[in-house]
Amino acid sequence: MEGLFFLGGVPWWAICLVAAGVCALLVYQHRQLRRRFGLPKSVLLTALRGIVYALLVLFLFNPTFLESRAAALRQPLVVLIDTSQSMNLAADPARAGSESRIEWVKKTLLDGQQPWLQRLARDYDLRLYAFGTEVKALTPGALAALQADAQGSRILDALDEAKKQAGAAGIILFTDGIANGERAAAETGALSVPVVPVGVGSVAGYVDARLADLSVPRFAFRDREVKLDLAVQAYGLKGKSLALFFNRDRNLISTRTIHVDQDPFEQKIALGYTPREVGTHSFTLSLAPQTGEEITHNNRKEFKIDVRRDKIRVLTLSGSPSWNYRFLRMALKQDPFIDLVSFVFLRTPTDSVDVPDNQLSLIPFPTDEIFLEELKNFDVVVFEDFSYRSYFNSLYLEKVRDFVRNGGGLAMLGGARSFDSGGYHETALSELLPVRSNGKGAFLTGLKYRAALTAAGKNHPVTRLLPEPQANEEMWRRMPPLSTLNPTTSGSGEVLLATAGDGADGGRPLLAVGKFGKGRTLALMSDDFWRWSFVAAGQKENPQGHLKLVRQAVRWLAQEPSFEQVEILPVGDRRAPGEKIQFKIRVLKDDFTPAAQAAVRLRVVDPEGERIPLDALPEGEQFSAEFVPAREGSYRLEAEAELAGRLLGKDSESFVVAFPYGELDDGRPRPDFLEDLARKSGGEFVPSSDWRDERFEKALARLKELAPSEIVEIRQVRLWNNLWLFSLLLALLSLEWWCRRRWGLI
Repeated sequence: MEGLFFLGGVPWWAICLVAAGVCALLVYQHRQLRRRFGLPKSVLLTALRGIVYALLVLFLFNPTFLESRAAALRQPLVVLIDTSQSMNLAADPARAGSESRIEWVKKTLLDGQQPWLQRLARDYDLRLYAFGTEVKALTPGALAALQADAQGSRILDALDEAKKQAGAAGIILFTDGIANGERAAAETGALSVPVVPVGVGSVAGYVDARLADLSVPRFAFRDREVKLDLAVQAYGLKGKSLALFFNRDRNLISTRTIHVDQDPFEQKIALGYTPREVGTHSFTLSLAPQTGEEITHNNRKEFKIDVRRDKIRVLTLSGSPSWNYRFLRMALKQDPFIDLVSFVFLRTPTDSVDVPDNQLSLIPFPTDEIFLEELKNFDVVVFEDFSYRSYFNSLYLEKVRDFVRNGGGLAMLGGARSFDSGGYHETALSELLPVRSNGKGAFLTGLKYRAALTAAGKNHPVTRLLPEPQANEEMWRRMPPLSTLNPTTSGSGEVLLATAGDGADGGRPLLAVGKFGKGRTLALMSDDFWRWSFVAAGQKENPQGHLKLVRQAVRWLAQEPSFEQVEILPVGDRRAPGEKIQFKIRVLKDDFTPAAQAAVRLRVVDPEGERIPLDALPEGEQFSAEFVPAREGSYRLEAEAELAGRLLGKDSESFVVAFPYGELDDGRPRPDFLEDLARKSGGEFVPSSDWRDERFEKALARLKELAPSEIVEIRQVRLWNNLWLFSLLLALLSLEWWCRRRWGLI
């Protein structure tokens, strides 16, 4: 019973009136009794009656006291068990035949005369959960069959989820401390629930060598050195030497020996490689496995680099400095992404002159140097209206065939010394050109026809001069007519342009493309397509069609990944939520020069379908933008560019945002992280290497201090409702009645 107080209920003035009346009544009754009895008897009877009256007046104040009662409470306790793959590693690596970490947990909870699982269930409202990348409820009966197969371990997320689901007063966490796929541990503030981390696994005796922090560029340029940065880490290998191997596919690039002089050990390493070929190259970095290593797959890193050309190298061989040559050269020289080497044949080896060779301004064509040594260094070779017969043996053309078979590009342009007129139907080039000739096709002049897009040409990137199909077809219809043609028939390739005109020459192949081995070929059967630039400008038509056709043909022959005018450069591997992503967008004008003044619109479509606009800022010859994803999922970047109110093109690229797990990249236990977790939550860290029942009981006692396992009930008890007080009142009245009867007043 605590703190007597008055609740009231009757006005104070009424109580005062009642009290005055009671006092007057007592005085009157005392005088009456004094006349019949002596002082002792009258005082006794008046006192008994006064006490009764006083209690009744007291009840008008509604006297009340507080009563408290403590009751034991079974607090909810959560046991979280890590089931990620690292829990399959040895719990005590220094001891031969050590059980796995997950088996140690099951043994600790289930074995013994009084298993800890039973003791916890007796004293607490026990909730069991297993966690990896997500939290799952677990029954006690399923604990013995529990497997460690989760791909990652989100420790902090699991603690939050367990608190949310169970409303726990405390959490016991069995884990090795390897956390991944979530926010950084350093960002964790004070936890709202005490945690007792049981650190499973021992750092002592742990042996492992691994490659970490690999930094590789997403793409590189041919013939330019690529820099790779990485770290080699080692545990339990002091005094050993590690061999590092750097391979491209199965070919060894370099090797390095690393001496481990401390434990733990880490050394930063920089490697270099100069790619010689365009394409996607696969590389491997690996460390030789060491005796006693817990994990060996983290000794190896595989990655790819997209090797590009910084410039497309083009070799043109022309029979004369014609109008076609002039406009072809102009189109190629104005392209900043093309490196042009050009030869014009103005004299043959048999030409007789009466001047010493060292005084001649015209040098003989370097046949051996070009076809035997330098050909491999070019991406595209163009034969423009010349016959090989006057300059070199047809055996050199076999080198051109091999060049194309191995991935090069070949274009043959029409003229009086090309195709049948140049004798190429008898050479190795006849099998790789996309059209057929029989040696009887004489070069035709004095014609008048237009180029007509075929079904294949309407969709092919070489002949797609404008993005919109209808506008592209209209542009081709407005092209000036041509007057010359090398008659051929369709071959193994695709005809993109055909002749359109009256007479027998209508419907013949004009532009065809094909593939041979790893390379590509193109044939254009006329020598006056320069008219598509010069004449078009004179007729106030768009002269860019010729330039764009030439440059797109070169890019197609060189097998450029894309010749869209708007291109999103590769975003790279998956990124984590909250990590800044920088996008690069290349925008080109119709002549394939950088469009620095273009209006670029960017937006990101997130996993929920929401479109998020981004600001595209000019950066040199490209545009750049930054984006920070908020959640995991699949995203899509969409880009669109306009120049002078006209659409240049569109592009889109998808990328994935997800937390990296890498559960077995580093299997070393993390006691420091778990100690910090216990400190921030107010719990206590218990390592498996120092497991004792007394220490665990001490940690549980700490939980009870932070969250007492009892409840105190406090209630109000009204005094007039008390049995003892009522009995006292009844006893006083009974005693007065007995005295009155005894003394003859009743």
